[in-house]
Amino acid sequence: MIRWLSEAFRARWYVGVRAGLSVGLPLVAGVLAGHPDWGAVASLGGIAGVYGADSPRRHRMRLVAAVGVTLAVVVPVSSLCAAHPWLSVAFVGVVAALAGFGCLALRVPPPREYLIILPALVATGVAAEPLREAALVAAGALVGLLVAAVPVPREPPQNRAVRRAWLAVQDVLRTAGTPGAAGTRRRAVADVARARDLLRQARVPGTDDRLRELAAAEVVLASALSVSLDAREPLPPDADVPGLRWAREAADGILRGEQHDLPEPEHRGLGERLREALSPHAVVLPAAARIGVAVAIGYALGRLLGLAHAYWVGLTVAAVLQATNLTLLRRRSLHRVAGTAVGVGLAAAVFAPHPPALAVALVALLAQLVAEVFMPVSYGFAVAFVTLVPLAIFDLAAPGAQIGAAVGARALDTALGAVLALVLRLVLWPKATAARLPQVQARTLRAVAGLFGARWLGGDQVPARRRLQEAVLDLHNVTQDAFGERWDQVGLAVDELAFLALGVPFGRPHPPRPEAEALLSRLEQLADALSRGTPPPDRHPPALPGYPRTSAATQLLAGALAS
Repeated sequence: MIRWLSEAFRARWYVGVRAGLSVGLPLVAGVLAGHPDWGAVASLGGIAGVYGADSPRRHRMRLVAAVGVTLAVVVPVSSLCAAHPWLSVAFVGVVAALAGFGCLALRVPPPREYLIILPALVATGVAAEPLREAALVAAGALVGLLVAAVPVPREPPQNRAVRRAWLAVQDVLRTAGTPGAAGTRRRAVADVARARDLLRQARVPGTDDRLRELAAAEVVLASALSVSLDAREPLPPDADVPGLRWAREAADGILRGEQHDLPEPEHRGLGERLREALSPHAVVLPAAARIGVAVAIGYALGRLLGLAHAYWVGLTVAAVLQATNLTLLRRRSLHRVAGTAVGVGLAAAVFAPHPPALAVALVALLAQLVAEVFMPVSYGFAVAFVTLVPLAIFDLAAPGAQIGAAVGARALDTALGAVLALVLRLVLWPKATAARLPQVQARTLRAVAGLFGARWLGGDQVPARRRLQEAVLDLHNVTQDAFGERWDQVGLAVDELAFLALGVPFGRPHPPRPEAEALLSRLEQLADALSRGTPPPDRHPPALPGYPRTSAATQLLAGALAS
């Protein structure tokens, strides 16, 4: 256990230091200035410094600045609304929905919308002095921005992501022919897409060596996917697969600089990404709406029950609902409750001797540091320290309040929020997500047809492949959201076709043009059937010479839609 924690600390110490200083420095400054309550409000803006932990420096600073500006507006407005309970509930719900929409649309990694919802909820318990609060939150956000700007003596995140992509490609070959092959293929696609995102965020030029490394990894991945799909038993370590040999030679040529027209990462603007998320078939908008409704219900329930810290119920709902499926949500709920119970015990020990304000501020700084270091590897352990942070802020914001009562209430409110999140997840998520799933499957199928068409009939395969990779990741996320790990026949067939398209079989000639066009037309028909919820016009699609698995997967999909 100690070795495991020490390894996690070595890997993420800089993330914890950045988060601890962003939240803790405003608290310390407020105490030293004789206004600990001002420091508590400013720390809500400092939360912005937690964002972009593993992003390139320039992108991280832009993200922290954007979140800081958002919080400087949200916190004072939320405190103004607090005097009117139902207006406050509505405002918190709208903030949660908008934050969820923005973070999902822009693919902001965890903590995603959670650390925007947290200040909005906490501000409902802050005395309404909007101009002062806006200035304090902005000052705290500036501290977070300055901390985020400090370079860390570590390998840039985009370099680590490219290396992780290569390791994922190797795992595809290592697990070929084993029960874990399908999951490894999906993870490899996700890791390659993540590396491409980080290179885009870093705005690397087309001549950058990391771009060459990623392009080479994608060439090998395409061949490795095909090998993995065809393997019926594990590959021997010294297996000499012709397709892989060709792919590695091509990758070596890219690394040596023999290919000069490497495609740069696609730079899509903010407006374009938001428009995509607002499209009728996108899943971002309903997901964000559910987050807003769930957080508002949690906060409203706390108000109706007369809880002194009603916002903790909504906050727990927001935290637990970051899980991607019901199984993970149950696990996250248990970890949240258990971690909070331990954290309450720690808080009781910390606050029992009535420590001076400076000690409380330093406890918050250290607790935030530890929590951010261990959050990805042990959620329950991290939550124990997360629990200390808002209690410390509360103690500094209201020195005369009964901190002991707040400590006890935190455990009860968290348990209530966890149960509510589980109930809302069972009520709001499955039917709505399942209703959206056919649209995601249809979009994936059209991306499959687009990549097959570019490969067989001529066209630019790079953007077609990237569109399909993104569609596959969305398909996997939405299917998990709806059904967990249980995939139906339609989903399995679409997933099979997607990876058959992403894999490039070696030495297999393109199908004759008429047969290729017939299959592409058939895939479009099946996509239309999925979108409309109608049976396909023909249950028996034409066979594709030389591509038996593609033909079989198309047949399986047509049969599943017709049944």
